[in-house]
Amino acid sequence: MSVTHDRHFHAEIQKQNSLESAAQVLAECGEALGWDLIAFHAYSDQATLPRARDGSFIATKLGWPASCVEEWVSRGLGRDCPVGHYAARVTEPFLWEWDPQQTSWFGRKLAPEQTCALKLYGQHVAGGVAVPVRRAGGKSGYVSWTTRNAKSLRSKHEATFSSTYLLSHTFIYHLDQLTANAGSAMAEPALTARELECLTWAARGKTEDEIGIIIERSHETVHFHLRNAVLKLDARNRAHAIAIACTRGLICVR
Repeated sequence: MSVTHDRHFHAEIQKQNSLESAAQVLAECGEALGWDLIAFHAYSDQATLPRARDGSFIATKLGWPASCVEEWVSRGLGRDCPVGHYAARVTEPFLWEWDPQQTSWFGRKLAPEQTCALKLYGQHVAGGVAVPVRRAGGKSGYVSWTTRNAKSLRSKHEATFSSTYLLSHTFIYHLDQLTANAGSAMAEPALTARELECLTWAARGKTEDEIGIIIERSHETVHFHLRNAVLKLDARNRAHAIAIACTRGLICVR
């Protein structure tokens, strides 16, 4: 990608007024650079996946399979993702790969949950380069440019280093502008009507099976919605999510 193309991205990204459209511009540039799939987090320590205004996950709109995204969310793998954890600790871009035999990650032993996160990544890509971006207030975000071809990872990184570095920073900084304009809406995704309904019944003491009967959905679907609510509210567990929702007036247990 040429300097002219980098400038074009900078001009185009400034025109975007939603996270979804900004991510789409980023993905198009990633494709032009030869990367297969793009992943990002506005905040490295945020467990939830970014959502579009309609509540859908932006990752699916960028080409990640819906089954992959659903498994990532339902199992809460965002809290254990080694890529995000490491991106929060370093300042320079780093290469990462998935090897089924690996037991450590940049000198640290991998926990079982972290291995699960990398394994799910490995079902769709061979590795990538993550670019950490420091933000105001001590926070950090990152963009991960991934490839399905492990053999070309290093050469692709070397060929696109300046562009991926510049585009990652421009993109994350633009998210800061969107966040400022939208208040806390981006930082705290809104719960869907179904998530609020399931959380309300859970607050009233109903089990997942009982909620499933009430709303005429499967146990797995109820579990999925409740897990989403926990992640969106950045809660430690379901009880914590209920407490947060009640405090904010999102649900009523009467």
